[in-house]
Amino acid sequence: MIPLFALVLSVVSPDPEPLRAAVEGCERASLSELTRAEPRRRAEWAGAVYAEQRAIAAARAGLVPGDPAQAPARAALDQRQQQLDDARAVERAWRDYYDEYRADFLASCSGRRRDDAK
Repeated sequence: MIPLFALVLSVVSPDPEPLRAAVEGCERASLSELTRAEPRRRAEWAGAVYAEQRAIAAARAGLVPGDPAQAPARAALDQRQQQLDDARAVERAWRDYYDEYRADFLASCSGRRRDDAK
């Protein structure tokens, strides 16, 4: 069974192209739209992460320590935890990317600088 988290992550993982294009084109309306949507996306992502971490912890708590018959279940939980850790790393990378591009937009696309480049 695919964990619910994997399904949610695949839906809400950001595509970096719209942000890059908005910044490179100094498209204020596009960047504003992305900026308004980002807090909701982050909140939904955090909720999915929380739910998955709780599910992993609950499943792990139900295992009997040292029971060799439960080795496959432990391995599956370890794999789910690794996937969650990887997703967190991707999210951190996205947030760095997002913050850097927003800073670039603010530095490069203000009315004064944009007009100076003409």
